Amino acid sequence: MPVYFYNPSALIWLWLVPLAAGLFLFAAGRRKQAIRAFGAGALVISRKREAVGSCLAMLLLILALARPAWNLQEQELQESGRDVIFLLDVSRSMLAEDLHPNRLENAKIAILDCVQNLTGDRVGLVLFAGSAEIRCPLTVDYDYFRMALRQASPESVAAGGTMIAHAIERTVDKLIDPESAGVQDLILITDGEDLIQGPDEIDAVKKLDAAGVRFIAIGIGDRLRGSRIALEDEETGALSFMKDGNTEVWTKLHSETLRKMSAAAADGIYFEVAKGPFDLASIYRQIMENAQRSTTDAQVMERYEEKFHLFLGGAVIMLLASNRWRKR
Repeated sequence: MPVYFYNPSALIWLWLVPLAAGLFLFAAGRRKQAIRAFGAGALVISRKREAVGSCLAMLLLILALARPAWNLQEQELQESGRDVIFLLDVSRSMLAEDLHPNRLENAKIAILDCVQNLTGDRVGLVLFAGSAEIRCPLTVDYDYFRMALRQASPESVAAGGTMIAHAIERTVDKLIDPESAGVQDLILITDGEDLIQGPDEIDAVKKLDAAGVRFIAIGIGDRLRGSRIALEDEETGALSFMKDGNTEVWTKLHSETLRKMSAAAADGIYFEVAKGPFDLASIYRQIMENAQRSTTDAQVMERYEEKFHLFLGGAVIMLLASNRWRKR
C-alpha cells in the first residue's frame, strides 16, 4: 500500500530519534558508574522500557507532522465564482501618510484580506499611475496574485502621474472577456487624483459598463485637509516631502471624480474610506450576496486520506505509558 506524505519536509527531524536513543544509552552508562561507586545494596530502577517508549513516541510524532496518507480517493468538484479585477493606484500620491503607514500599504493589506476570503473566484491585478501594467492576469493561483501585489510600488509602472481612464480602458482591452458579461467585477482603489490629460473617466466607465462589468470604486485619503507625500532617499534613508518648486505638495481625496464615475455605470458602487482603515473583504462580501456567478466544469480531484491522527494518538499513548514502564 503506497504511503504519501503531505508535509515530507518534517521527516528531516527523524535524526532526533537516534540522537535521543544515544542520550538514553549515555545516561544509562553514567548511572551504572554511579551505582558501582555507591556500593552494594543500591536500589536500581531500569529505564530501558522508558527509553524505548520515549523514542517511539518521538518517531510517531515526527511521522504525524509529515502528514502521512494512504487510501487514494476521488472527489468530484464543481466551483462557481466571479472574475475580480483589482485596479490599484500606485502613483506617488498614494504614498501620502494620512493613513498609517500610507495609502498604498493600506490598500494592499485590504486587498490581501479580501482575496483571503475568496473561493472559486478568478483574480487579476492591474497597477497604474501615468501608465497601466497588468501584473497578474485572471487566475485562481492566489499565491501568485499575492506575490505580485506585495511587490506593487510607484516603481512598478513606467510613467508617473495618474491616468485613471487609460487604466480602465487597458483593462477592458486586455482582461475583460465578452463571454463573461455579468460575472466580472472591477474594483478601483485610488485617491481620485487625475493629473494627466487623457481619455475621459466617464467614457471609460461607460465602456466598462457596456462590457457587462460591475464597477466598484474605493476612495482612499483625506478629502478635507489632505496630506504631504513622504519620500525616502535610497542612499541615506533620509525622509523628505515632495515639492513643486519650493512649495510642498499636498494631496487630497478627489471624491467627486469617483462619485461621478460610479454614477455613470448602471451598477456602479462607490465607497469612501477616507483616512480610516477599511475592511474590503466585508465590503465585497456584502456586494456579492445576490451577485450572479459562473459555474466551472466539474473536475475530478484525487486525494489520499490523511492518517496523521493515528500516529499522533500513538505518540500520546507511548508518552503516557513510558513513565509506568520502570522495573526495579
